[in-house]
Amino acid sequence: MTAIILRFDTPWLNAVSPITLRFIDTPVIVDNSFGIECGFIWSMLSDIEQSLMLAEFASDIESKIESPWLNYNSSEVVISSAWTSNVANDSLSQIHWLNNDEVRTDSSINWSLPIDHQVTLSVNWVVPDEHQIQSSINWLDIAAHQLQTAVVWIDGQDQESLLIIQYRGFVVDDEKSIKWGFHEPRWVCSTKYRPPVGKVTLRFNEPLSTQPNPIVLRFTASPNYCYWDDGGGLIDANPPLPNIDFKIPIEPQIRRYYLMQPTITCVRVSDSLPIVIVSCSISQSRGQWARSVSLEFSSRIDAQRAHNELLLITINGYEFYAIAEQPSSSKAFGIETHSSTGRSRAAELSSSYRLPISYTNTVLRSLGGIIGDLLQNTGWTAELSGIPDFSVPAGAFSVGNKSPIDAINEAASQLGCMILADDATRKLTIIPRWPTVPWEMATAVPDLTVHDAVITNYSESVSRNPLCDVVWLRGEQQGISAKVKRTGSAGNIPAADISAQLIVDNQAARIAGTNALADTGDKLNVTLSLPVMVDLPPATPGMLIGIREGAEVFKGTCDSWSIRASVSDRGDIDIEQSITVIRSIA
Repeated sequence: MTAIILRFDTPWLNAVSPITLRFIDTPVIVDNSFGIECGFIWSMLSDIEQSLMLAEFASDIESKIESPWLNYNSSEVVISSAWTSNVANDSLSQIHWLNNDEVRTDSSINWSLPIDHQVTLSVNWVVPDEHQIQSSINWLDIAAHQLQTAVVWIDGQDQESLLIIQYRGFVVDDEKSIKWGFHEPRWVCSTKYRPPVGKVTLRFNEPLSTQPNPIVLRFTASPNYCYWDDGGGLIDANPPLPNIDFKIPIEPQIRRYYLMQPTITCVRVSDSLPIVIVSCSISQSRGQWARSVSLEFSSRIDAQRAHNELLLITINGYEFYAIAEQPSSSKAFGIETHSSTGRSRAAELSSSYRLPISYTNTVLRSLGGIIGDLLQNTGWTAELSGIPDFSVPAGAFSVGNKSPIDAINEAASQLGCMILADDATRKLTIIPRWPTVPWEMATAVPDLTVHDAVITNYSESVSRNPLCDVVWLRGEQQGISAKVKRTGSAGNIPAADISAQLIVDNQAARIAGTNALADTGDKLNVTLSLPVMVDLPPATPGMLIGIREGAEVFKGTCDSWSIRASVSDRGDIDIEQSITVIRSIA
């Protein structure tokens, strides 16, 4: 045997001497060579077959539906499906549905009536008989009424639905209600434009050169306007209040004697705390925008509680607001009095309660708009009565370092107007100093008429003044120059010229000139003392007062008014009002 030589051409660093050779099996030497033969054999087993066979087959699967609307021939539905594989294997599934020969439901409802009231509902399936629904309702009546409804379909036999209603009994009367009269009050809202009554005048105070002719006026849609309809038909069942021109004069009834129970109370408005007073005096004239108030308290405690407080004084049921601003006291042997003077609630707009303001209308504003600007953030409102509103150019009116009420009073004085304050509603009303001019008093209806039965004191005096029939007016920085002449006069006796900031419009010149002419001429000043009763309320400056002398009534304007109430030591209450009436006698 020749030697076997082992050659290692690549070193193996991990080898450790000595190297051991292991031969697992004796190799087969072929052709004098040394080698290793490896063989891998896979055994091919017999064929493995995997078969998934889904077989579904249905025979004689029937679904039959019969109804009165279909033919009586049976309807058949057969579902057959089958899947096969290489291996012959079948799976059969059969499902059968079976209906009973007759399925029937009867419902019967009975009511306790003179005749049985029966409703029968019958439904039949899978039967060749006719399918019929019949409802029978019986009522007691005299005559019999029958209502029959027949429905026929083409694909089946004639089917019939019969409804019979019978009435038997006696006649029952019926009652009908008809609503008549005016319709109910309601709110009516509409966006339909409501033009003002009378002629509409458009004034363009500045030329617009960039606008070519013709000028196109565009009016935006009117906002939603709502008003209260108080009901009624063609003749209103609830007529609204009469307009300003329709006056019903106040005149107390003439009696042989008058029984009165005077009352006077005073409370603090903030907490309704009663304040005891022993006397009260309230007065106002046409030149005042607030009433003057004088109070005398029963004790020092009441005077302290009323200091700088808003008080509500009630005299014979009529309410007056006052602020006790300036307290005073006096002492004598066994006598101590505490009193205070003040003004009405309109004093809230004066400099004592409001900082002075300076105002200039920087843009075009109306007279009402200027007054509204002066009352801004005060809680008070204002309106014009008997004065047409007019436009004031920008920068025409200005006031400086004045309280709101003083600024408004200045604007009203330039037009010959005055201020009336409603303390309860915190509202200012701007009216002319002469709501009724002297030359129109003969035909005017007085607001208040008094007679000898209620006049407790009467005095008169005459003041001489020249009677003028024309006046010249002009604006200051801006405005117009106008001549106001009394209608029907010669216009040759002029009054003193008037120059004011607000004479910027013909309407402003007319108001100021008319009041200036009304101040001229001889005047009769009449002072009256009157009680305060239910049908004789306190007068107001500017009222047209009628004084009846027998069958004649002469009229004048209320220039000033005052009321006095006092309580004696025995508890007797004495209340009296005095008015001064100016009557033109020229």
